[in-house]
Amino acid sequence: MKTSVEKLDEVSVRLTVEVEPERVKRAFDHAARELAKQVNLPGFRPGKAPRRILEQRLGEGAIAQAAMENSISDYYVEALREQELNPVAQPELDVDHFDEADGCAFTATVEVRPEFEAPDHTGITVSFPDWEVAESAIDEHLESLRDRFAEVDEVDRAAESGDLVTVDLEVEVDGQVIEDARVSDALYEIGSGGVTPKLDDLLVGVVAGADVEFEDTLPEGFPEHGGSEATLRVHVTDVRAKTLPELDDDFATTASAFDTIDELRADVRRSMERRRVLEAQQHLRSQVLEAYLARAEVTLPPAMVEGEVEERLHQLEHQAEQFRMDVEQLLELQGTDRESFEEQAREQASGAVRARIVLDQLSNQLEVRIEPSDIELEIIRHAQQNQMKPEEIAQIIQEQGSLPALVGDIMRRRAIDTIVEAATIEGEPSEEVLRGLEIVPAEDEDDASESGLIMPGQESAADGGSGDDEPRIIVPGQ
Repeated sequence: MKTSVEKLDEVSVRLTVEVEPERVKRAFDHAARELAKQVNLPGFRPGKAPRRILEQRLGEGAIAQAAMENSISDYYVEALREQELNPVAQPELDVDHFDEADGCAFTATVEVRPEFEAPDHTGITVSFPDWEVAESAIDEHLESLRDRFAEVDEVDRAAESGDLVTVDLEVEVDGQVIEDARVSDALYEIGSGGVTPKLDDLLVGVVAGADVEFEDTLPEGFPEHGGSEATLRVHVTDVRAKTLPELDDDFATTASAFDTIDELRADVRRSMERRRVLEAQQHLRSQVLEAYLARAEVTLPPAMVEGEVEERLHQLEHQAEQFRMDVEQLLELQGTDRESFEEQAREQASGAVRARIVLDQLSNQLEVRIEPSDIELEIIRHAQQNQMKPEEIAQIIQEQGSLPALVGDIMRRRAIDTIVEAATIEGEPSEEVLRGLEIVPAEDEDDASESGLIMPGQESAADGGSGDDEPRIIVPGQ
């Protein structure tokens, strides 16, 4: 076999392949044997009819077509290996000839991953996101806790903002009462905005036994009738006032495992700071990655971007099916339309593909090595995320043939780890602070506890995105 490659642009090549007549003749003979098994000819047992008889019965073209269909893909794959090409889409084949006398000659035009040097991953400087908790935030949390432990008593007075009222509610749209929206003896907090803001205003000053009727626009999130003009009728059964407990040591023992309000306040601060530091660490990885990707100049294969867009559209359709509505209804509920969604999906897909290509190249240049234990830990991570057993995830991976995707996840995350470790982080909490918040420093962190990478242009991409060049791990029910 002779092969040659012509580079058409940064992500496209034309592969020329010539196969010697001897190999093509073997392909014809094999095709004839296989066809003989499928054709019943008088006087011959299945599979034993001579080739010349088959040609008389089926025509020479049938054998040639079968031989080409059965063999040309093998020639193509062999040529890819010989030229060390990494295709990301199906090729466009142009067969010049395929016969026993002259052999086979064809060209394959195909998109490939771009060849480039990953940029230097050192010298990146970013600021650690603000993680300190203001006193007002702690006060707000404690007020919320007080509200949960408030005593509620019926009162004989007009309702005020913050009071609770027991109501019966009826909603009418276009002259029809919406049965699914009807509620009885429901406890409603005035000022919560749980129905419409206008209702909160009208309930201030009402007394037990009052009836309120008004017209208003239903919230966009209202089931099936969001944004519709409606008539709402409310009957107030009673008015109840909340009495909040004092923020003292007695409250601390009631609301928590602590003996004093100072201990409770300190624990609230610590919990809030821990959450903010963990969120900041994840956001920091995204910042460092964005800074690194900004250094890379790379052409994206259109097929990879289109594959990512199609995956996002498929996910949207699956989500719509789960909610038992069509795609347009779901998009309207989300405040967008198909054109806007596709535009955003294409932008996100380009970001995901760009990140995957650059990180894959960096991991290759860094010669990242993956051990069996790394794969085991990754399987455990997927199992924890999906609340499944590790052996179930392993079975899914085996059935889908998605081990390459799993390995790609690990390698890309390792590449990001390397970039983050090399970056200068300004304002980062000290190791003492991290240990006080029970946050293990990054260098001691177990791979199994990783929360996954966040790609620019993606909400989350623990799998590093998806594309036609490698299978995804798809967990049933997702």
